[in-house]
Amino acid sequence: MKPENDEVVVIPARGLGSPDIRGQIQELRALSLGGRTDRPIYHLHVDPEDAIADNAGARARWWALFEAEFGLASQPYCGVEHFKKDRRHEHRVYSLVRPDGRVVDLAHDFARREKVSRIVEFEFGAPAVRSKHARAIEKALRADGRDDVADWLQASGKLEAERPVARATPQERLIEERTGIPLDDLRAAALAAWRDSADGAGFLEALRARGLDLREGRSGPVVVDGTGTAHLATRLIGAAARRQDGARIPAAAVKKRLAGLTLTAHGDGHDGRQAGRDPHRDPGRQAAPGSAGGGIGARGDAGGAEHAGGAPGAHDGGGRHGGRGVGDALDRLVARPAAVRLRARLRMLPPGRNAALAEALDSMRARRWIAVPGVTDIWGLPIQGERPRLG
Repeated sequence: MKPENDEVVVIPARGLGSPDIRGQIQELRALSLGGRTDRPIYHLHVDPEDAIADNAGARARWWALFEAEFGLASQPYCGVEHFKKDRRHEHRVYSLVRPDGRVVDLAHDFARREKVSRIVEFEFGAPAVRSKHARAIEKALRADGRDDVADWLQASGKLEAERPVARATPQERLIEERTGIPLDDLRAAALAAWRDSADGAGFLEALRARGLDLREGRSGPVVVDGTGTAHLATRLIGAAARRQDGARIPAAAVKKRLAGLTLTAHGDGHDGRQAGRDPHRDPGRQAAPGSAGGGIGARGDAGGAEHAGGAPGAHDGGGRHGGRGVGDALDRLVARPAAVRLRARLRMLPPGRNAALAEALDSMRARRWIAVPGVTDIWGLPIQGERPRLG
C-alpha cells in the first residue's frame, strides 16, 4: 500500500471477510494459529515479462498453475495489484495452514515456481530464460506430461547454458552491509594471496600481508577480515576465480593446499573489536608484514587484521575472552563479599529508602562469610552464611 506505486488496487480476497488489506492479513494470521509452523503465510508476486502482451491473462494463468502445483486452490488469500514504472504486477499472500492444521508442503518451491513460469512463457510466446534449475525443470515437465514445454525449453538451448551464479548469497549481502567491506575487494585480495603462494603456509603469509587472516571454521578454513568476520575460504577463492577467469578453483584444490596447516579456531581470542591491538600480547601471533596500514576492512588507526587474543582469564580490555566472558563475570560476583553484593543491590532502591539498612550493612562488614555448600540463589550464585565463631 506504499505511495511509491503509481496505482494500487486491492484484489478480491478469498475466504476472508475483512474489507481492507490490513484486516485481511490479520485474518490470515489468526487462521494460522492452529498450524505447527513458524511461517504460516506465503507472500509472492507475479511480474510478467514485457514480451507478453496479455499481462492480465498471463497473471491469471500463472496463479492457476501455481495453486495446482502447491495444492492451494482452496486456501484463503489476499493481495494487491501494483502499477509502477509502466509495469503491472500482482502480490498475493496465502495461508499455508489447512483447516485440519496440516501445513502446505513448499519443498523445492523455487524450482517448482520456475516450472510454472516456463509453462506461462511457452503458452504466451515469451522467450525462455536461463535458470540454474533448468535441467530439473525439464525433467519435471516430462513427468507432468508437458513434453511440449520440455521440448521448447530444450530447443532454446537453456539446458546447456552455463548456470548463472549469484554475485552473493543473501547472507553474504547482509554481512557486506554490516561490515561495510565490498565482497569483490575481499575476493580479489584472497585470490591474489592464493596465486602468490604455493602451499598453505605461503597462503597464510600472503593473507596476513594483505591485512587478512586464516582460521578454522565450522565448515573448514575461513578467511577473516579486519572486522573479525569469517568467510569460507573455498567459496571465497572459488567465486573470485569464477568471476575473474570464468573457471572456478575447485573446493577440493583449496582444501588440499590447506590440509597441512594447524589453524586456530575462529573465535578463540579473535574478535573484530580487538583490531589494531598490540600483537605482542599474544605470544602465538606475529605482526603480519605490511599490515601496519589498514587492511581489508580494518578499523582503527593501527589497522591491520592482527587481533591480540590475550591469555585466557586475563583482562585485555575487550573481546570474548580475557576475563570478559559470562563465566568470568559470575566468578567475580561469587568472589565478592556478601556486604558488597548487598550494597550493590541497595543502589537500585530510590534515594532515602535504604537509610534504615545502613546500620545493618555496617555490622555485616565486620563479619566473615562462607559459601553454604550446595545452596544457591535464583541466579545460581552460592548463598553465603556467617562463619561460626569458635571458643
